Amino acid sequence: MAIRQGSLDCLCGVYAVLNATEIVIGKFMVAPKRNKRKNQKRILFNELIGYLAKKNKLEAALTKGISKIDTRGGLLDIAIKSVKNHQQLKMKKQRVFDNDSETLDQYWEKLTSHLMLDKTAVIIVISGRLEHWTCVKAITTEVLVLADSAGVQLIHRQKCTIGQEEKGMYTLWPSMTYLLSI
Repeated sequence: MAIRQGSLDCLCGVYAVLNATEIVIGKFMVAPKRNKRKNQKRILFNELIGYLAKKNKLEAALTKGISKIDTRGGLLDIAIKSVKNHQQLKMKKQRVFDNDSETLDQYWEKLTSHLMLDKTAVIIVISGRLEHWTCVKAITTEVLVLADSAGVQLIHRQKCTIGQEEKGMYTLWPSMTYLLSI
């Protein structure tokens, strides 16, 4: 069997930002003529990788993953700036939980109220069954619906816990949850 792209790298944080950005702004427009062959998605990917390289975090991101997606000028700020420069849209981020003491009901309620609005997405980190950054594009009372780089489509609420890992469960971390909107 052939090796799949992304099966050896740990860039799920970069892909979570790319997927969330595209959900929030709609399809990326093609860049101006000077970058004829590049679409905005490729330009943003290059900017995110360039940021990691400049901060000497690229090797760690590729091999160990990204522990914090948005620490001062991080990946989300790069995406916000890129969207403003290339799409002429003002994308916003919000981190609503300061710690991981929320209940699953409180967490689900906050994501539900955010995702009910147009042009929104949520970036979350999960651990337990899977160590991963991903993008939530929709939510129901029973599932998180993902736009995910690893191909995960749904996470069932009954398989989720908050802030404490349990065998066979997805652990959600409220303090590392980012709401995105226009």
